[in-house]
Amino acid sequence: MKYGLRLPQYSLLMSVFGVILFFSCSEKEDQIPDEKILARIGNKTIAVNEFIRRAEHTIRPAYCKQDNYIHKKIILNSLIAEKLFALEAGLDNELVKNEEFRNYIRGRQEQAMRQYFYYDRAYNKVEPDTAEIKRVYKLAGRIYRIQYLRLPDENSVSAFMKLHREGGIPFDSLAMDILGDSTIPERQINFNDDLSNEFFDLFYSKPLEKDQLIGPVKNEDDSFLIMKVAGWKTRVVISDKEIKQRWNDVRDKLKNIAANQLYNQQVSELMKGKRLKFTEDTFYQLTDILAPLYMKNIQDKKEAFNQKFWKKEVEVDFDTTYDQSIESLRHKPLFTLDGIVWTVADFEKALQSHPLVFRKRQFSSKEFPEQFKYAVADLVRDIQINREAYKVGYNNVPVVKNYANMWHDDLVSMHWRNEYLKRAGFQGNFGDNYMEAIEDYLNPYVDSLQQKYSDLIEINTDAFEKIDLTNIDMFAIQRNVPYPIVSPSFPILTTDNKLDYGRKMIIE
Repeated sequence: MKYGLRLPQYSLLMSVFGVILFFSCSEKEDQIPDEKILARIGNKTIAVNEFIRRAEHTIRPAYCKQDNYIHKKIILNSLIAEKLFALEAGLDNELVKNEEFRNYIRGRQEQAMRQYFYYDRAYNKVEPDTAEIKRVYKLAGRIYRIQYLRLPDENSVSAFMKLHREGGIPFDSLAMDILGDSTIPERQINFNDDLSNEFFDLFYSKPLEKDQLIGPVKNEDDSFLIMKVAGWKTRVVISDKEIKQRWNDVRDKLKNIAANQLYNQQVSELMKGKRLKFTEDTFYQLTDILAPLYMKNIQDKKEAFNQKFWKKEVEVDFDTTYDQSIESLRHKPLFTLDGIVWTVADFEKALQSHPLVFRKRQFSSKEFPEQFKYAVADLVRDIQINREAYKVGYNNVPVVKNYANMWHDDLVSMHWRNEYLKRAGFQGNFGDNYMEAIEDYLNPYVDSLQQKYSDLIEINTDAFEKIDLTNIDMFAIQRNVPYPIVSPSFPILTTDNKLDYGRKMIIE
C-alpha cells in the first residue's frame, strides 16, 4: 500500500478481529511461580522470585555484583531499604499524586494481568501428548544449515517458482543469477532458537531432506524468504541429564505452541464483531505530526535506551510535551469503536497506561500510517482483554499485585531518595557520585529506618539461605509489549551487609 497517496475511506474501516496480532510465546513468562514471601515490611512484601528478578535481571553495582553470601545480604538490605523509603514517602507525596504516574503503574499492572490471562486461560490448560513429544524429540537435535533468498514481492516469487518448477532451474543457479557477484546467504536453524510457530513447524514438525526447498515465507516487511536445506548436523545427547533436558525443551515448546493457539481462540472470542473506524482527516493530521516523532524514536531507540539505562534513570518519563500543533486536534474524533467515539485526547489518555507497540521493528516513514493503524488496533485489543481480566479478578492475584507494587515502590523510593539527599545537603550528581552519597548520607539513613521499622520487618531466613545467584550481568526485556523492561533497575541505596534488625518470619 503506497502512502504517498491518501487512502480511500474504506481502508480506514477495520475489523479489529481481522487484524489482531496475538502474542508469541516469547512475549510472556511461560510459568507463573508461586509467590513465596521472602520478607515482610509492614504492609509491603518481597517475594522470593522478586528478589531473584531484581538481582538477576538487572545490572548490579560492583559492591554487590558477586554471588557470595555478603553480597547476597547487601541485595536483601537494598530491597528492604527500597520498601522502607516507600513507607517514609507516604501516600500523599508529590509523585503518588501525579496522575501520569498512577496511569503508568496501572499500565504495568494491566500488562501483568494480560500475562496472567494467558497463563490461566491458556498455558495452564494444555499439556502436549506424549506421542507428539516423542515425534519432535527425534528431530530436536538437528541443527540445519540453510541457504536463503529474499524476494521483494509476490510477482518475483511467482517468477522464481515457475523457473524452478517448470524450467527445472536449480535454486543455486537462480539465486546466483539474482544476487550477481554476492554469495548466497546462509544461516543455522537450531531447535533452541527463538523460532516463530511457523518456522518451528517448517523445520521440526517432520523430517526434511537435503536440498529440499522451503517457502515462500512472508516477512514482516512483506518480502518473502525462499530457503534450501543445505544440510544439517545432529547434536546427540548421551547423559541422563541431557536426555531429560531435551525432553523438557521439546515439551515446553509444544506446550507454548498449544497455549498460543488456545489463547488466540480466547482473544478472538473477545474481539469477534468489533469494528474500528478511523476519521480520515484527523487520522492523517495526527499521523503527519506523530510520524517524525515515532520514526526518530525507533531510529534512536538503542542509543537513547543505553543513555537512559547507564545513567541509572527510570524507564518512565513523565514529560509528555507534544508539538503545539496537536493541540487543535485534541477535541476531534480519531476513531469510533462499537459506536463510541474516541477523540485524540481520549487516545492520548489511553497511551499514558499503554504506550503504542508497533508490529514491525523497522519500517519506512511512508509505512507509518498503516503501522500506526495496526498499533491502535492492538491497543484496543488489550483494552478488551483488560476488561475481561478485571471482570474475573486478575487484578487481585498476588503475583499481579506484587508486580505492580514492585514498580510502584521502586519509583517512589527513588523519588524519596532524591528528596532526602536534597534535604540532607548532598550537592553532587547522584549518578556520578553515588558511592559518596551512599557512604555519607544513605547508609546512616537506612540504618535509622531499619531500627525505626524493626518491629514491622520479618525475614524468611530459611528461604533466603536457599537462594543461589550468579555474578553474570544480564538485563532482561520482553518484546512486543507496552513495557518491555522486565524489572526495575537495582536499588542503589545501601552497602549494608548486616541483618541486625527485624525478626525471623514464622512459617506456618
